[in-house]
Amino acid sequence: MKNYALLFFIFLYSILSFSQNFINSNSYLQTDFFYGKLIEHDKKLKNAIQNNPYGFMLSFNTKNTESSTFNTRYNYPERGYTFLYENFNSTVLGEAYGAYRHYTYNLTPKKDHQLNFTTAFGLAYTTKPYNYINNPQNVAFGSKLLVSAYIKLQYFKFITNSNFEFHTGLSLIHFSNISFKSPNLGINTVAFNLGVNYKLKTLKIPVSKNLNSNNKMASVVHYNLILRGGYNESLEINSGLFPFYTVTFYASKNINSYSTITTGIDFFDATFLKNYIKDINQNEGKTYNENNYRRAGIFIGHELIQNNFAFISQIGYTFYYPFPYVSRVYERFGFKYNISKHFFSEITMKVNLFRAEALEFGIGYKF
Repeated sequence: MKNYALLFFIFLYSILSFSQNFINSNSYLQTDFFYGKLIEHDKKLKNAIQNNPYGFMLSFNTKNTESSTFNTRYNYPERGYTFLYENFNSTVLGEAYGAYRHYTYNLTPKKDHQLNFTTAFGLAYTTKPYNYINNPQNVAFGSKLLVSAYIKLQYFKFITNSNFEFHTGLSLIHFSNISFKSPNLGINTVAFNLGVNYKLKTLKIPVSKNLNSNNKMASVVHYNLILRGGYNESLEINSGLFPFYTVTFYASKNINSYSTITTGIDFFDATFLKNYIKDINQNEGKTYNENNYRRAGIFIGHELIQNNFAFISQIGYTFYYPFPYVSRVYERFGFKYNISKHFFSEITMKVNLFRAEALEFGIGYKF
């Protein structure tokens, strides 16, 4: 995934304080046609990437008109569902179909011509995954079922006295199976979008006063302990799924109503790596220590607060690294839910630069 672009946009709109003065809004159907370029983030993808991809998105969008703190603070973000079709225009990669839940934030709430930012997460199906005999060059997908996400920056041009409106924009689309099955280099598409919307129904949005993003927030530093786990596979194809565990201890501090900054340490216990070292020793005649599969890293991060939910983004560096695996630099993206004052849960994706390593499920405690 193009993680740094995603991180940039998350920080961009997390520091904005929106004022809200709309009276009317609309639920609508949206159609996007896109044409783009596949990113060759690994030389192994050279034979898989052949031509420019193209496709379309069909979306339903609406607003929750409840006058809550969250809706007012974020200028009543739109939410909805997206169906995506992408033709990779490659005999190796084939086609993909995706279904997503998305949220759209209006970056220019006082203007008729809107600039919107959309984030989406979902599942996808690809038609030509890796096959040792029939499709050995597809090192991007090792399975038909994939996890997918996209971000989109779009500009809306409204037409007076019409139910139609046109828009254009840029999007980044990512497909991966998060190392549930190798190979799994993943694929990223940067695309230009052009589309049309059809208004379905006018919604009444209550007028509200500006919210101060620096309103009363607890300024103390909290300490958090979280245990994460799951299953994943190494770089070696058909090496099997193995359990992994991660223990994280970190400090967190609210800087305003939107944002929390974090910093901490991760301890990784990944048995897939132990098996990977064992296979290298057997197949290549190496003498690596099979017990050097544990790692430790330090990270800094950000949490974008949305009621009891938060969007997590982190970047870290593995300082204890006895056996090299992909990259010392790692990132984590995902969602956090506050169960109570002290307990919370997380679903996150750990990435080593462009390569997804694991889908993590976690439960934590805030002191």
